[in-house]
Amino acid sequence: MKIDRFLIILLIIFLMSSCSGQVDRPSPTAPGSSFEIFHHDAFQVVVPGWQKSPVPDPDSVLSLMKEGQFILVNRYQNLPAIFATQFLSYIEEDQNAYLVQEGDLNGKPFYEFTTRENNQTIRIQAVLDYCQGYTYAVVVGGRDTIENADLFQQVLGSSSCQDPIMVPELTTGKIGMIVNAAQDDPQEDLYPALRLAKENGVQVIHTYLWWEHVERTPGERFWIWHDFLIGYPIEEGFEVSLVIPVIHTTVRGSMPDDLEDLPFDDPEFIQRFTDFVLEVVDRYPVQYLSIGNEVNDYFVDHRTEIPAYERFFLEVKQAIHEQHPDIQVAMTFAYHDAEKNGSVDIIKKLDLGDFLPVTLYLYNQGFIFNRDPLELEGYLNRILDLAQDKPIAFAEIGWSTAESLQGDQDDQALFLQEAFRLLSEHQDQIEYLGWFALHDNTLETSYESALTFIPHRPDLSQDEAFMNIFVDFLSYLGLRDSDGNPKKAWDSFQEESKNYLNSVP
Repeated sequence: MKIDRFLIILLIIFLMSSCSGQVDRPSPTAPGSSFEIFHHDAFQVVVPGWQKSPVPDPDSVLSLMKEGQFILVNRYQNLPAIFATQFLSYIEEDQNAYLVQEGDLNGKPFYEFTTRENNQTIRIQAVLDYCQGYTYAVVVGGRDTIENADLFQQVLGSSSCQDPIMVPELTTGKIGMIVNAAQDDPQEDLYPALRLAKENGVQVIHTYLWWEHVERTPGERFWIWHDFLIGYPIEEGFEVSLVIPVIHTTVRGSMPDDLEDLPFDDPEFIQRFTDFVLEVVDRYPVQYLSIGNEVNDYFVDHRTEIPAYERFFLEVKQAIHEQHPDIQVAMTFAYHDAEKNGSVDIIKKLDLGDFLPVTLYLYNQGFIFNRDPLELEGYLNRILDLAQDKPIAFAEIGWSTAESLQGDQDDQALFLQEAFRLLSEHQDQIEYLGWFALHDNTLETSYESALTFIPHRPDLSQDEAFMNIFVDFLSYLGLRDSDGNPKKAWDSFQEESKNYLNSVP
């Protein structure tokens, strides 16, 4: 819904109320027996017993009127922060509207503005509240609102979301996941996917932020997509593990074009990234931040760059901790590759973070999943030995069900059950265990993702046999298929998660 319709609705209410002629101003109404609680799904707000008025708008869930005053509750499929930006833009563009104040009320965005119609001033106050994938706008106002000021404050301050499902609050041993939508339609299906994860005990959402997609030109940043992608998990109460892949497995990763050829420890590169990452963590309250994804796979062929990356990382980490000391900062390593390509020493050298996040997939050459899922315990023990006293995290862990890669659902379910067993035994040593992923990706999405790993390797991107294998690997790691149908491992996940959360202190 466009914001101009939002104010038009208010004006309609005002004009409808003015048609009855001049009336006495209502006396102030004290909160008491004349109030009732209005419920809409999990959302609720305290309202007076005014007459209900129909409003010709599908987003309106409640409209109350009394003698030139109104109380509106509208619901929008949006986030409060994104809705507020559009809302303020409309006020700025409307010559008849004037923003009186903006701030927060009980931690929720609050706005007061005036608008004029037929030489009369309407004063409007609004509070935005998030509940189960929607923004609820509670709007009060009308002509001569001063006598109802206390009543309006009672209404605006009472909105709440009574969601019966809460994200767990473990301090270690958390359940994590990369939550993707079925059929790759995040605009419609990201919230239902998050809801599914929330209902089944997930606490940490692992996701990625691409620097070049935000900072397309120096100093100009475009946040709207990541506001959506990261905003929903935050509003739902999840913790967030965020990766900024300046290294993306085997390649230098996402960054503005003018920085691509600079060494990692070049002062301009460090300053630009520091400015960027500080704005990221100011904007998104994340708990875990990885600067670089599977970096050992890059440095195994670029060992001379390791000292520069070490200096870069330590400077950035210090800058983050000075302003956000509670964020755990690290870089992510691909442990399954480290043992194969001789880069365990690189992990030891660059293990400079507050914790040790790794990715782990037990495949053989060619992404073939013909290993024994019970090998996971040996890998975990070696990773814990490598980390010594530092906590670890499985930023990504998963098992493919692609028949072309010898994967099957029974092995995926067994691997998941073994992972939960080990998580229970080593809860204090594991920050979180992050499943890749909730759903399978479509082949088209996986192909686009595959290209990000090989941007400067036309020999690989044009190798049809390799691309088919790699795309299959990326496509079938979900616990549910791309249409949303559960695999055997999803049934196991539901059972293991429930038992695990019931067993931990």
